[in-house]
Amino acid sequence: MPVILDVNQGKGFTTMIKNILAIFILGGILFVSSCGNDDTPPIYNEIPDIPVNITINTDLPSYFHLKNVGTYVYETGGNRGVVVIHNFDDVYYAFERTCTYQPDLACSKIFVDSVSLNLRCGGFADTSWTPCCSSLYGYNGIPTQGPSRYQLKQYRIIQNGSILTVRN
Repeated sequence: MPVILDVNQGKGFTTMIKNILAIFILGGILFVSSCGNDDTPPIYNEIPDIPVNITINTDLPSYFHLKNVGTYVYETGGNRGVVVIHNFDDVYYAFERTCTYQPDLACSKIFVDSVSLNLRCGGFADTSWTPCCSSLYGYNGIPTQGPSRYQLKQYRIIQNGSILTVRN
């Protein structure tokens, strides 16, 4: 027995396929157009490149503690200062003390929290801690919590015996 197709059935199937494709295309356009077009403040602003050239002699009494892992020192230089950390992996790291989330804010400064082993964005008002954006970074400069999505600006460290040279 021959199969008889209704012409309207074929058109209905074609129309259904076209509608499904149209939905996927429209959904894709809406998804792409929704990216990056909001009114939230920028997550990252460029931190100015200011020359850094710091020499630290860990044999001197003021820096002798840096020979121990888990220790740190604040130095002047860079945009808002530099923190030099002797991390628990026995590697020295040097980071800009400007938070990468809204770095233009006055409170956007990095401090070491040696209790939680994090770097925090904020400052001290008298003796109490006041967070700026509540971003936390590991001792390796990578954000672990808060709105910051970029790691801290890192400076090069050259170690020659007990001499550490920090440069950008």
